[in-house]
Amino acid sequence: MRRSWASRGASRRTGSLPATRHKSCRGGIFLPGSLIPHKEERVIDDKDQATWPLRFDSEGRFRVLQLSDIQETSHVRDDTMALLRAALDEARPDLVVLTGDQIKGYAIEFSLGENAERARTVVRKICSPMVERNIPFVVTYGNHDRQCGIGNEEQEGWYKAIPGCVNGMVAAREPQLYHGAGTLAVPVLDHEGEDIRLAVMVADSGAGSGGSGYEPFDPALTAWVTARARDLAERAGHRVPCILYQHIPPVQVYDCLRDACEGEHGVPGFRTHYHPGRTLVPIEDLRVSGGLREPVCSPDTDTGEVAALTREGSTFAVYFGHDHKNTLVSHYGGLDLGYAPSAGFGSYGPGTARAARLFSFDEQNAALYTTRLLTFAELVGSRTERPLTDWASERVPVSTEEAREMARPALPVLGAAAIAAFALGVAKRQKRVR
Repeated sequence: MRRSWASRGASRRTGSLPATRHKSCRGGIFLPGSLIPHKEERVIDDKDQATWPLRFDSEGRFRVLQLSDIQETSHVRDDTMALLRAALDEARPDLVVLTGDQIKGYAIEFSLGENAERARTVVRKICSPMVERNIPFVVTYGNHDRQCGIGNEEQEGWYKAIPGCVNGMVAAREPQLYHGAGTLAVPVLDHEGEDIRLAVMVADSGAGSGGSGYEPFDPALTAWVTARARDLAERAGHRVPCILYQHIPPVQVYDCLRDACEGEHGVPGFRTHYHPGRTLVPIEDLRVSGGLREPVCSPDTDTGEVAALTREGSTFAVYFGHDHKNTLVSHYGGLDLGYAPSAGFGSYGPGTARAARLFSFDEQNAALYTTRLLTFAELVGSRTERPLTDWASERVPVSTEEAREMARPALPVLGAAAIAAFALGVAKRQKRVR
């Protein structure tokens, strides 16, 4: 008699997947309730019993929908909710991954008091479409979430109290796979519930480090993620393909770019990667899909995250957000490094190209996945409720470096005008003297 995965514990089982490195999606197809108070731990209910453990469907498929940078206030825009609902209905995902900046923590309203209630309202509203559709979701955090004045640990309690939050399920049922707020590993079983065929990892990549920079990825989290990949391989009896979701892009995205040639529209670098007058475009041999519409705002320092994931060998992709208008996916050193653009209208973004990113995995080899963007324009329409606001937010420079480069073409004209004005002033003064 076959035992279920949940009852086997850490026993080993030889699966049909080989224990060698899986191919990345380079070879795949790319296609264009109210909350319980945060201090209470919700008891796992019958609905969670039906959800856990996650598994592939009867056809051997598992779908993940990534939502990044929703970045809303307590007055969540109707366009944001329309995109979330439409994307969920189109994708019908088995799991939603929220990859940070759910809350627009720097908004004025969070300086007016009642921060916790306002922030809880954001969480409740953006999670309601998943709750209404009984879709499980997992959460990590970005650089703006904690800016509302409420730490990620407290916010984690709010999410755990919502039906379908996988953070709470893992913490309760698989505590060894739960590191803390926004960092955990989610095993996904085959359709029979016998073998681990995929691990969805999420990690809190940190926040600001001062001086407009971003925290480097914590080496302790890298060690934890790679250790959990090894633990899952030991449990399954074979290497388990892993995909990692985080908020801030790793610095290796810059290794996937080159200097733009004359006539090419590139983006400037950010901070230590900025060189006046130089812009960057994707290296075509590494580019799988998408592109760049703003600077890559990664940390200044590389702490070895990507190198460690590559050495361990289980992880085939790292996906992130943070840079709202970017959609680039590149294949680098055995990993796919990819963006999801903003899925919300609470901050700047790519107009009606705001989108959710859909992934489809096959249980026979989850690393051969497909992904595509589900855009507002495709699902909802070509016009938003605030077209002028969204037009402007699509074009505003998002960094000092981008503002400098946008102003650069005008500098010769402004300089010539200044010289002419100065010369005219001198001439007038000389005329008065005579």
